[in-house]
Amino acid sequence: MEFWEITVKDLRLILKDRGALYTLLALPVVFIAILGVSTGQLITTHDAAKLVKIGVIDEDQSEISEHVFRDLGAIGGLQVSKIENRDEAKLRLQDGRSSVVVILGKDFSSRVDDLNLSDIFDTEHGKLSAGLAAIDMQVESSAAFVGVAELVQYVVLSAVLRVVAPEVAKRNALLSRILSRMIEQHQEELEARGVEEPRPVPVKPGASIIYQTLVPAFMVMFAFFLVNIMASSFINERKLGTLKRLQVSRVTPVQLMFGKTVPFLIVSIAQSLLLFLSGKLMFGMSWGTYPLMLLPVILTTSLSATGLGLLLATIVRTESQVTSYSTFLVIVLAGISGCYMPRDWLPDLMKNVSLGTPHAWALIAYQELLTHEHPNMLIVGQCCCILAAFGVVCFLVGCVRFRKYEYSR
Repeated sequence: MEFWEITVKDLRLILKDRGALYTLLALPVVFIAILGVSTGQLITTHDAAKLVKIGVIDEDQSEISEHVFRDLGAIGGLQVSKIENRDEAKLRLQDGRSSVVVILGKDFSSRVDDLNLSDIFDTEHGKLSAGLAAIDMQVESSAAFVGVAELVQYVVLSAVLRVVAPEVAKRNALLSRILSRMIEQHQEELEARGVEEPRPVPVKPGASIIYQTLVPAFMVMFAFFLVNIMASSFINERKLGTLKRLQVSRVTPVQLMFGKTVPFLIVSIAQSLLLFLSGKLMFGMSWGTYPLMLLPVILTTSLSATGLGLLLATIVRTESQVTSYSTFLVIVLAGISGCYMPRDWLPDLMKNVSLGTPHAWALIAYQELLTHEHPNMLIVGQCCCILAAFGVVCFLVGCVRFRKYEYSR
């Protein structure tokens, strides 16, 4: 019997074991689907779900106040809508329809007209030192956003300055002529190249930046659930006596280990591909600039998971040991490496400690490929090499242990 026959046999057993198959394939998809429903970003809803819902009361009703409203709406991460009056604004803040309310008072445009260039360039000492109140603006936040109210005011003030600064500059004769000339030169260059003036397009933040981190993190965590399934498989083989029969056959220990490992490697790769596909369909996550480079990361991550699973299978002797050891490994290694939260949130000490886990190297590779427009392939290659080395070392140690303890019995 060759190792491939052992592989086919174990694959059939895995497919018949619906509970194990559900744990390896369906459970991760269900988990991230629940995550998508809880964040309101499942399937088609992710385009409508924004980070901050902002309501705008325009009491000034001027051209410049309308310009401010449009400019706020073009900022990624904001869902901006108009509100009729302050009473409605209070209700929207209470029931959660608005996270923040921006009020443009009746004197907004007249206060803007009173600003000078010095006020724009020196916001700490000029009229704008009083903040938004200086131009008759207010920002009110719901209870959930009280902690970041100052940050929201800063974003709103920045958006207002983008609109106000050119208007103030136009009132200066010299600057007005310079700006007009710059605009004319820009238009002439576009006409010479036959290019139309680009129109501003509102930025849609979507959910991809969130799931670029979450989906790979949970995918890596669930990949190591194989440890439990592989160890249980060995225990069952011992109980049924099939492992002993395989030992007395012409199959070498290395071939036997290959035959027992490859089925779970195939299942792990299928699990990872399914999760990435689910992330794409349900959350609209991006596969990065170089999606094909995800394949070696998936392969080496699965290799490290199955290698660790094989090593554990040669250590445990009872079902209770399988449960306790595998649960400890899955939970602790995932927690140390940064699967439960973004690695950027970890303190420096924990980041260094996490590099002792294969999970961390897989997460670093995925982060490089999924969150960088121009990923560093040297980092990705280094991570893949370390993951592959971890899997190979675990496999070899597992083979030595199996030969020493199983064949000696």
